[in-house]
Amino acid sequence: MTNVSDPNSMAEVRAFIGRCHEALTQQSRGHPERLLALWSRADDVTVMAAIGGYHVGFDAVSELLSAASKTQSFDSWSAENLVTYVAEDLAFSVELEHYARLVDGEDQGMTLRATQIYRREDGQWRIVHRHGDILSPVEAKW
Repeated sequence: MTNVSDPNSMAEVRAFIGRCHEALTQQSRGHPERLLALWSRADDVTVMAAIGGYHVGFDAVSELLSAASKTQSFDSWSAENLVTYVAEDLAFSVELEHYARLVDGEDQGMTLRATQIYRREDGQWRIVHRHGDILSPVEAKW
């Protein structure tokens, strides 16, 4: 699903999300540099990572994403876009991120529910927030 008032903005955001996907692929293989280059350097950036906690400010975000990249390594990564929304200088995407890894023949892959918020800064899109958590089946009890 997409929602946008300006088709040119949607094309720009989709291209930026493509760059994010390439960078996340590298991130999942132990190389966070390309992903970090896409982040805003503003004090208000935030991350709520699947490993827990939250961090505010680029230095803290960078430290967490770098550490996560070094401790988690996956064989492949792909994203399933559920929603992208663009409004002037702010956009977001909601995706399922599929991480695959075999260890001694055992599947240790996972799927994250991931939301990223983007802001146009000085004419370029930047990541300003990321929230990811592990998708797990839930049995409704109501």
